[in-house]
Amino acid sequence: MEKLVRPIFAVFDEKLEFTKLNRKFLHRAVFVPLFLCFFQFLPAQVLPGQQQVKFQVFTLSEGIPGLEEQVDESQNGVFSLPISHLRQTVPYILEGILYGWNFCYTPSDRTRGVEEYFEFEPINTVKTGDPRISFSGYKVDESFFSCWVSYDRTDEMMLYRKHWQSIYHPQIRGTGAASIYDGDEGFKAAYAEAAKNALRSYARGIVKNKPKEITGKVLLCEAPLMSIRNGKYVAQLEFLLEIDEILPYSSF
Repeated sequence: MEKLVRPIFAVFDEKLEFTKLNRKFLHRAVFVPLFLCFFQFLPAQVLPGQQQVKFQVFTLSEGIPGLEEQVDESQNGVFSLPISHLRQTVPYILEGILYGWNFCYTPSDRTRGVEEYFEFEPINTVKTGDPRISFSGYKVDESFFSCWVSYDRTDEMMLYRKHWQSIYHPQIRGTGAASIYDGDEGFKAAYAEAAKNALRSYARGIVKNKPKEITGKVLLCEAPLMSIRNGKYVAQLEFLLEIDEILPYSSF
């Protein structure tokens, strides 16, 4: 069982207040080599009729050896780096839960000399500092900084989610990985690869001949499950899928 430290700070407008004792404790923290560590959490279900979305997230409590990251410590002190990462990744996760992502996928085809291509963009954005985002249940240990994220959906968001649930959308699953040395972009790349792998697996079951292109949308139907394994972010995700078009190669 992981040893988790009881929350030792309070949040006021995304600013953390520390005592001298807390700072002394944090400076004694020892970094665990990331090529050996593994961490994951049990996700909260994203129910269609649930006004509040709630899920757990984590980030590394310290920097990655060999990776230089510039961060302003004037507001959040030694927690500035993990908070900076959460401010980037939490809105990205919420975009997938609240709105979903558009995709355009071209499978690789050696006989035609076509390389695999996958474009993955949010349908709508969630801004950093969105007042509907709230954080609670902060915990920190020698390796990880974790907390719970809550987001109160608007009535329009609830109707949008209901639309996805009212029309048949297949549920697909995929796993993606990307290097932690790519920072926040690596985190997002793991999500994109999970979506691509889920789509590719599903398409193989419904399309006899390899298509030229598949376009559509995916929506996160469960809160994300993320871990770090052997120096990589590993995302295990479940989506609802809406295919707009499957474009075949022209026959001659």
